[in-house]
Amino acid sequence: MTRLFGNLRGLAPSQTKALEKLATRRTDRQRLIGVDLARELGELSWETGRSVGVLLDRAGHVTRVLVGDTAGVPLPDVGKPPQPGRLAGLRLVRTELRRDTRIGDADRALLVRYRMDALCRLVVDEVGEVLWVLHAFLDPARMEADDDHRLVSERNRRRLTALPGDFLEEIEALEEEIRRRAIGLHTVAEGERALLVGIHVGDLDDARVRMAELVELARSGSYDVVAHTFQKRIRPDPRTLIGRGKVQEVARLAVKYCAHSVVVDRELSGIQQRNLEERLGLEVIDRTDLVLRIFERRAGTRQAKLRVALARMRYQLPRLAMREHGLSRIGRAGVAGVGTRGKGERRIDLERRRMRDKIHRLEFLLQRVARQQATRRRQRERSGIPICSLVGYANAGKSSWLNALTEANVTSEDLLFATLDTTVRRTRLPGGRDVLFADTVGFLRELPEPLVDAFRSTLEELTRSVLLIHVVDVAAHDWEAKQAAVLETLAMLGATGIPRLTLYNKADLVDRTAFVPLVAATGGELVSVMDGEDRYAVRSFVEDRLRS
Repeated sequence: MTRLFGNLRGLAPSQTKALEKLATRRTDRQRLIGVDLARELGELSWETGRSVGVLLDRAGHVTRVLVGDTAGVPLPDVGKPPQPGRLAGLRLVRTELRRDTRIGDADRALLVRYRMDALCRLVVDEVGEVLWVLHAFLDPARMEADDDHRLVSERNRRRLTALPGDFLEEIEALEEEIRRRAIGLHTVAEGERALLVGIHVGDLDDARVRMAELVELARSGSYDVVAHTFQKRIRPDPRTLIGRGKVQEVARLAVKYCAHSVVVDRELSGIQQRNLEERLGLEVIDRTDLVLRIFERRAGTRQAKLRVALARMRYQLPRLAMREHGLSRIGRAGVAGVGTRGKGERRIDLERRRMRDKIHRLEFLLQRVARQQATRRRQRERSGIPICSLVGYANAGKSSWLNALTEANVTSEDLLFATLDTTVRRTRLPGGRDVLFADTVGFLRELPEPLVDAFRSTLEELTRSVLLIHVVDVAAHDWEAKQAAVLETLAMLGATGIPRLTLYNKADLVDRTAFVPLVAATGGELVSVMDGEDRYAVRSFVEDRLRS
């Protein structure tokens, strides 16, 4: 792999050879930049009329040579961000032809995005001599300054020969301070550390409710939530959704809390996700992707795995073009001709065909599964045993009630979407009548469309029930909104005409007397799955509803 990167067009062969030779150099690792290497950079920059830079590791080796224009140098992908409390182990040294001694926003963004050890600019005069050395770095002290989103400080400008020889000790001290401040703010956990970004259009209380749900989703996805931030935004930014200023703030928070990932509480377009990842240097996950990841973790049966795989394919298909540069539509000049369609288009078309073929294959397999389900359903209908389906918002306690009513052993956890598969168990009611209880996947506000489509046939099984048992978690402060979301989903499925028994669950966590008027007005029942008397009473409630 060539170690030259950037604007190489128009260079003389001798200049290219000199730049290639520069890639083999090594400088004094104890100095920000060695005198000889700095002077060589200045001479090459003056000779080519372009900014020239190098990436140096902590051993002083030149890892890449960068060639740009008078404004600066481009930077290649330097890999994944470093571990919490660490810097990247690379410093960027480049020439400054415009004699601008102020650090610009682009340089600040490079430091924050890649968490570099330092950014060094060599101010060069009209004959290639290095006049000043400018040194910028990430400042741990500014992590506490909420009104400063830039995190970058600068040393006083120095002459080249006046640079101190303690650069490595300085970097170690910086890393130690970053680690100390980050750990002091939040305990480092074993899982992926996630920073959450919430978007709202006006009502801050509603935004807090959504953020609480996003925290639960992240926890269900095995993420360790280290911080969250809100933004009120009426019009989404077409490039990043959250706008330039908020991107800078998120970058600051990511460094402050040593985050590995950023989770956005909205669905991002492919271009928005790519732009955010480029500017933050972190993995960016939107709400839909997060829910899909949870489903992928939780899918246990072949049917659930097929449905989640189908949802993932449908989600990725429109984002395929944004996945990597090699799938671009237009061939580059000099490769396939100016304005012509080159290899990129053929590759992306091939990928799309393959993905569509996989989608068709998954749909075919799910049709076969649906036929098998229909056969089992007809057998149950011929038996004459009524089916009662447990429905409700995610983590409302449906699986716990299935276990309590049927002595089943269905997975029951305090996590969203602990259950993905429809589980049916047979039991006998106090009056001696046999009944089937079915546990279903939990509902969610703004459930991603790919998942709705993939699980539609599973949800439509509810319409064949003789009784819906709606489990509502009254311990949640937004239980009314969650109840309304479930009723809206049932209406979408055409299940509003089915008799419904509402269980206001987790009564052991609330003041029962405060809910007496609600129970009387709605005809529901205030219960707790932890109470043995309530478990027996619910079986009687079900029997009474089946008789009526």
